[in-house]
Amino acid sequence: MRGTDYYSTTRRGSGLVAFLIGGLIGGTLALLYAPQSGKKTRDLLVNEGQETADQVMKSIHDAQESVLATIEDAQARMESMNRETKERLQRLQEIAQQTVDDEKKVLQKRYKEAKNVVGD
Repeated sequence: MRGTDYYSTTRRGSGLVAFLIGGLIGGTLALLYAPQSGKKTRDLLVNEGQETADQVMKSIHDAQESVLATIEDAQARMESMNRETKERLQRLQEIAQQTVDDEKKVLQKRYKEAKNVVGD
């Protein structure tokens, strides 16, 4: 699953780069093939630049949210694993203590029996 998250993020980053390159190429072609006045061209460039900047910021924001969600998911898994590990260790400790208590009782019983045999 971790590999999928990495490749998903990588593909998203590659898509962003492709988007930016496409925007630059499209802007250049528009300038070359659309004869307009300087004022119209500047306005067009400002508008296109702002739209591109807005889309880039949205892509960055989406990528940040994706990374944060992945980190939060990893933290939740780690907390769950820690909780499970603590519970297992506690159960093992209880089993070990019960085993020690049982063996202690058996030894005390055998000691009394041996003492009775020797004492008689």
